[in-house]
Amino acid sequence: MKHFFKNPLILLLALITFWSCSDDDDNGDGDGQQPDDTTIVDLAIDTADLSSLVAALQKADENDGTDLVAALNGAGPFTVFAPTNDAFSELLASLDGFSSLDDFDTDEERDLLATILTYHVVSGAAVESSTLTDGQVITTLQGETLTVSVDGDDIDIEDATDEDADVDMPDVEASNGIVHVIDKVLLPQAVLDALNSSEPTANIVETAIATDALSSLVAALQKADENDGTDLVAALSGDGPFTVFAPTNDAFTELLASLDGFSSLDDFDTDEERDLLAAILTYHVVTGAAVESSTLTDGQVITTLQGETLTASVDGDDIDIEDATDEDADVDIPDVATTNGIVHVIDKVLLPQAVLDALNAPTANIVETAIATDALSSLVAALQKADENDGTDLVAALSGEGPFTVFAPTNDAFTALLASLDGFDSLDDFDTDEERDLLAAILTYHVVTGAAVESSTLTDGQVITTLQGETLTASVDGDDIDIEDATDEDADVDMPDVATTNGIVHVIDKVLIPQAVLDAL
Repeated sequence: MKHFFKNPLILLLALITFWSCSDDDDNGDGDGQQPDDTTIVDLAIDTADLSSLVAALQKADENDGTDLVAALNGAGPFTVFAPTNDAFSELLASLDGFSSLDDFDTDEERDLLATILTYHVVSGAAVESSTLTDGQVITTLQGETLTVSVDGDDIDIEDATDEDADVDMPDVEASNGIVHVIDKVLLPQAVLDALNSSEPTANIVETAIATDALSSLVAALQKADENDGTDLVAALSGDGPFTVFAPTNDAFTELLASLDGFSSLDDFDTDEERDLLAAILTYHVVTGAAVESSTLTDGQVITTLQGETLTASVDGDDIDIEDATDEDADVDIPDVATTNGIVHVIDKVLLPQAVLDALNAPTANIVETAIATDALSSLVAALQKADENDGTDLVAALSGEGPFTVFAPTNDAFTALLASLDGFDSLDDFDTDEERDLLAAILTYHVVTGAAVESSTLTDGQVITTLQGETLTASVDGDDIDIEDATDEDADVDMPDVATTNGIVHVIDKVLIPQAVLDAL
């Protein structure tokens, strides 16, 4: 069977133009009356603007066992909702491969046409427009129902689509019934199902190539495949079944704009970067199933080919896909059928945690991070001051492999410390070996060796042993984290989890003091 809809991504039923009949139309004497022997078929034949309806009846009758013309010439009574020529033209324009009624050239297609036509017929009654009521349900000869919408003199007929037909000329009488001329071809659900279930002829990759809005996705697949051992194009051209969440070109543009140093997909120019791109792309693929949108449930967790999961968020017809970021993707066009699976077009490139970790990987160590942070300049100066003593090299130590955890006091914290000390107006006043040793003891009390301790792993009351040898205690209350030293005043963690290449930094608002320093002071 032909592909009925020209755009396989969207079922478009075009807006129908209104049809009006002039006083000199060939409809009898102009008052809806017809000769006693004029059947519904005769009436249609004699009405120029119903010639497509006549042609459709004749075309359907080419199938053995179908004789709609004879049936509508029968005794009746019938009620027929008769679409105009323009209505048939609009229908044909919305179908892929059907430029005229002659294109219904197989038994299957003519059966479909007969189903459409019998959906316009009510048998056993000549129903006048004056008897129609708002919300009335009418069973058709095809078996499905139509619903009447009445607002004063305006009568609409609701079919299985989202667009109603207007009754432009009601109550045209025939010898065996009554005709209401309408401006749209009515479609039953059975026909919509048949049109939408047309067998696809393209696989996922071919469908993406044929869709302009997915050209960046195709380019990304090809770019990832430049790495030896990666062949995503071939994989997604395989038997499947697959489910692919396909980001649009705009989605890729937004991703590139958010990445430093990537203005186009060509900037993925190393094996490592192309591996990252492959991880992103495989995070959009589900293997072993063609998952239709109607089967997705709110909160459903979906395991991807990349290995991490996505979560579906369903609210009526709205479907979002949650990745490892804080921004969800909207499913703009669901259920694009292909020969090896199904595609859901989305408005965002999904990112797994592994990619976020790689993109956010730090490039500076603890010392370099402190140097680059204006609010930590006093900490840097303190490290340098302590290192003036022979045998002390805290800067070199904290530039080593680690891992370390550093509680880093701000400039204001050092200002507050100096203000509390007698005879120390600045760090330059640590001007003896003994005083610089004291400063080194303070600084090493802020360092934990052998672990990069994230704030999320700290627990209330946890005791932490420092490089200086004494301990700190964590105080955790929800998102609030305090660090208790040997004094009566705790430090607040103002900025947790600053990642570096050799550990992690938690910025605090107080210089921590160990008992040994308190004793010395």
